Amino acid sequence: MSDKNRLKSKSIYGLFNSSSSIDEVLKNGNKGDIHLRNICHNGYQIAAGPVKNLFVSEKIYNSEEIRQHLNYLSGNTADLILELINREGVSGCRRLNGKFTIILCENEKTTIIRDRNGEGPMVYFTNDFYTDSYSGLNDFKNFSAEPDMTGITTFLKIGYIPAPLTSLKGVSKVPAGAILYHTRDGFHYGKLFDFEEIIKSDRKSVSLPEAVETYSDLLKKSLKRRIGDAETVGVLLSGGYDSGGNIAMSRLVHSGKIKTYSIGFKDNPASELPYAKLMADQYGAEHHEYLMDGTEIEFLPDIIDALGDPFSESGFMLNYTVMKMVGSENLPVSIGGDGNDQYFGAGIRETALHYKMHKYGLAPFAKLFDNLSDNRLFDNDNIAFRVHFQNQKILRVMEPETFGFHDFQLKKMFRLNKIIPHSYLSLIPEKFSSYEELFLQRNYYLHLQHSVNEVILFKASRMSEFFNVNLAFSYTDLDIYHFLQQLPVNMRAKGSVEECLKGKGVAKYIHKVLVKPMLPDSVTNRPKQGGFSPLEIFFNTKERRSSIYRYIRKSAWAATLNKNSFLDDFFRQYESLASGKSYWFWYKQVKSNQLINLLIITLWWDRVIGDKKYDTLSDYIKE
Repeated sequence: MSDKNRLKSKSIYGLFNSSSSIDEVLKNGNKGDIHLRNICHNGYQIAAGPVKNLFVSEKIYNSEEIRQHLNYLSGNTADLILELINREGVSGCRRLNGKFTIILCENEKTTIIRDRNGEGPMVYFTNDFYTDSYSGLNDFKNFSAEPDMTGITTFLKIGYIPAPLTSLKGVSKVPAGAILYHTRDGFHYGKLFDFEEIIKSDRKSVSLPEAVETYSDLLKKSLKRRIGDAETVGVLLSGGYDSGGNIAMSRLVHSGKIKTYSIGFKDNPASELPYAKLMADQYGAEHHEYLMDGTEIEFLPDIIDALGDPFSESGFMLNYTVMKMVGSENLPVSIGGDGNDQYFGAGIRETALHYKMHKYGLAPFAKLFDNLSDNRLFDNDNIAFRVHFQNQKILRVMEPETFGFHDFQLKKMFRLNKIIPHSYLSLIPEKFSSYEELFLQRNYYLHLQHSVNEVILFKASRMSEFFNVNLAFSYTDLDIYHFLQQLPVNMRAKGSVEECLKGKGVAKYIHKVLVKPMLPDSVTNRPKQGGFSPLEIFFNTKERRSSIYRYIRKSAWAATLNKNSFLDDFFRQYESLASGKSYWFWYKQVKSNQLINLLIITLWWDRVIGDKKYDTLSDYIKE
């Protein structure tokens, strides 16, 4: 990046121990304005009260509605939020529609509040301090970065580290939609949004035309809130129903210029670029495309800096690339379609299969097979791996999919007898009384709490933050969230359990009913291709693969593996796969994902633990 040394437009540092000053603990002195309660900040709004002081980074879309609700017409947004909290407590922040991170200081108590999906800045904290910057942890003199092995193995397994755990010992992070309270007695968490309110929602019967009309009004209102009076709007366009809905509905509320941005992959026969271009042309947008060829892996150091904790997901380089495109244009706002699948409830076929598996008493046999197949015999490109993979998708519908390493691999990698599971597994309900209850459980504990909050909106928000892009998500509007929770499940996912089993169910039902007439027939009538990135493209030359193998083998991280043979075996396996014909696409995808995980943890270790920082991947692997 040409602006490699650019400071974050917003940042905050603070101490829980008010007897020390920020100047004493920051290595480089004053990082911004020091104001109240030992807080050092740049770009946060402030509301100072007689007892409480509030700091906020925000983009609130319904501030005028809240002003009317409170009859409070003066002050900035920070003053408004402080007034809301004074009147209704921190739970009043449930009314805030948008992205925000709030820090409230009063006497011996500090309260940190994050928006429902964690679009606002992340907050990292220890017993002594907090900051919204992962790299900012090193700005405290007494901080020393040490890896947390539960965090590391969790990343290698599922590709990310769910909050509050992090990759570093003694460091936690505030989950999306959570409230962190700190007093003399320590820390405890609260929630802005919980599962109980979803399961107890009053789902009244509604006609299809009425539901579609309400949804249409809410989506238009959501777009109006985000676009405001901008003359030019960016729209991220993939070629499907979600991004297509954004450009179609945007034209109903915005008469100005629209610029669309699409990413494709070189030599990919399943490219969606032609469909994105069709939609851009239909709505008179200025269309921009970029074709990825694998060289984008050079920017992994930037991506690691943007995301903080080790993170890997099939579309994260795509996010980086499109944000880099949009960031160069300095648009007032860009609209993304992320979160719509998960808000409606994705993967309905797997949900139906899981329901039937339990109904017919097959779950114990599936669990037994899952345990027996956790070994190297089921880790080859053949039918055995495919059966193991599909069994896990159905058996573990409440858990994040494992595209990384399995327990038997991690045990060998680290020479451990047991892999400590992340605490998020203990929160997942074990029972359900109906298909609807299972659908809602999965929607909350997997789609909302993990897929949206920890993966999809996390990566998109952090990437946009890195490039100073105002990225807004139309489908995650608070009013749409409440509407969907009150909607009968068959309006969200049409079809009986039997129809869903056969692949005849319709996900995002009312969304598709609304949007389909607005899009080209060639877009809506084509078979669903799935929103994945062919990860092997980043390892498409033998020279690059060899350099990466060598770099990982010789790394400081690999030295912690007691020089076992795991890495050599894995590299031989991947090289054979890359140079031959594969049996199943998803085996190659999983193996490519595992190689990316190894590369990321190696780079992360060098940058964070070893403080060895270069600009590009080549700078590391050429040594």
